[in-house]
Amino acid sequence: MIKVILKKYEKGLQSMLHIETKIKSIETNSVAFNKIKDLHLLLERASKSKYVLLGESTHGTSEFYTLRAEISKWLIQEKGFNFIAVEGDWPSCYEVNRFIKEYTNEFTNAKDPLNSFKRWPQWMWYNKEVCSLVDWLKDFNDMSMSKDKIGFYGIDVYSLWESMEKIIECLEEVKSPDAI
Repeated sequence: MIKVILKKYEKGLQSMLHIETKIKSIETNSVAFNKIKDLHLLLERASKSKYVLLGESTHGTSEFYTLRAEISKWLIQEKGFNFIAVEGDWPSCYEVNRFIKEYTNEFTNAKDPLNSFKRWPQWMWYNKEVCSLVDWLKDFNDMSMSKDKIGFYGIDVYSLWESMEKIIECLEEVKSPDAI
């Protein structure tokens, strides 16, 4: 019986040592940051890529959304990126795209097109951080002399049929031979 207790105690100690090793590795290899400037070296390296993919470990945390927006702005302003693709329904995101590119005058502010997100996860897009980014994108596009405006597109398939209908509608609108 004492041997069994000692074996369990020994395994517990080994597990604790393993955890301590992981903690020390994180402490040694992690880099803390408080502002976008602290990420400059990482952003410079990432910006050499054709695509920069930004995720987060939560859905809906203000800090992640704010940082992702700041990184996106930096990539646009400093490195000429011009396309934002998000985990969102294509039709709803295209309403945002229409607003920031002034393809329509039906929206008066960023909240209007963001209100078109009706299905889950609506709260991922209809929040103050994304609203602020959408306002910034519109202002950036308004001030840009380029005819190539920053775009905002959804690449999720939650609304597969609605997405296909909207794409066909857009193709018909521009009289594309690809319209069915």
